[in-house]
Amino acid sequence: MKKLITFVLLMFVGIGLVGCQNDSKKSEGNPKVKQSKVHTAKPDPFQKLIDSSKSTDEIYVTDDITVGKKGDVEPGIYDIEVTGGSGNILGTRKSEDGLFINFVAGAAGNITNDASKIRLILFDGDTLQLDDISKVKFNAVAKEVEPSNELGQGEFIVGRDIKEGTYKLSTNVNLDPQFSNLGWSLTIEDLDSNTSKSQEYNPGNTDVVVRLKKNQVLSIYYDGLSDESTEADDAKLIFTEYK
Repeated sequence: MKKLITFVLLMFVGIGLVGCQNDSKKSEGNPKVKQSKVHTAKPDPFQKLIDSSKSTDEIYVTDDITVGKKGDVEPGIYDIEVTGGSGNILGTRKSEDGLFINFVAGAAGNITNDASKIRLILFDGDTLQLDDISKVKFNAVAKEVEPSNELGQGEFIVGRDIKEGTYKLSTNVNLDPQFSNLGWSLTIEDLDSNTSKSQEYNPGNTDVVVRLKKNQVLSIYYDGLSDESTEADDAKLIFTEYK
């Protein structure tokens, strides 16, 4: 009798285990059961530079200007302001794939009407060479900025300084048609893919559309300011939304 009771109990236990296994298999094969995905936000590649930016007092240019903790200026995003002299702002990036630096600037009121302020993105280990410029200041750009569709000379971040999108180019200065190749130069740098695209806006090429994507860097340079009624610091490349 005891053997019969034990056998019956074992049968019920076995049936229960089979039922659990079948329920488990049904659950696994049920197309309505979805695995939850965890989405992590991609970090802002420029946030560290934004946070580390620190304005400087006036610096006499006696040698190359170095970027770093023990250098002349902290890594960051700056409006470099020329307060003495007029000449070239050149740069050597620590990374061979870094942004190209080549601008002309001068102290406010200089006779050649060069811009006195140039926006620069400076990375740790970069070096600036300033020719015929005697004094400069580095003004840290605010942590929060209002995007604008009118940009001057320098380096600007898509998604921060200007919204991503498709734009048609124009300008607020008069371009001299006698110099068809003089005007604005725009380079769109994609640091993630290490690619770039250059575009000119000048009297010989005024029908220009560009497409900008988030975290790209725009390097903007103006050559040949012929409209002397416009101060160089007020000269803007204008981006009008295009559909």
